[in-house]
Amino acid sequence: MFLTIFWLILAIIFIVVELSTAAYVSFWFIFGAAVTMLLSFAVSNIQIQIAVFLLVSLLLLLFMRPFALKFAKPKAKSNVDALIDVEGIVTEKIDNTANHGRVQVMGQDWAAMTEDKSIIKPDKHIIVLGVKGNKLIVKEINK
Repeated sequence: MFLTIFWLILAIIFIVVELSTAAYVSFWFIFGAAVTMLLSFAVSNIQIQIAVFLLVSLLLLLFMRPFALKFAKPKAKSNVDALIDVEGIVTEKIDNTANHGRVQVMGQDWAAMTEDKSIIKPDKHIIVLGVKGNKLIVKEINK
């Protein structure tokens, strides 16, 4: 009976750890502890219980975690990462050699440069490819 309670407490500890981290690591140990708790009703040998706990937990961790991460909610982009793949408009001619150019993206004014050293005239539509320092790297798109 003591081992059954031990495995139950261990499962609860793993639940608390998973809820505080959400890393999909201790999640699999919850199942390992639960399976071992059920096994403890039939098998009283602690070495067998520990072996089953480790085997179930590690197999689930190795084989199920990659699938769980695929279906996990993707993290929202924030800060300048949220600007990537967003369209904008050129407000001042972009010329990398003159170190000049400005764009308006999501209502904000940004310094800009092109990836391929091309020149983009004002009022042209662009898409943000990335960020380098405090400048957006952009490419002209046809609209």
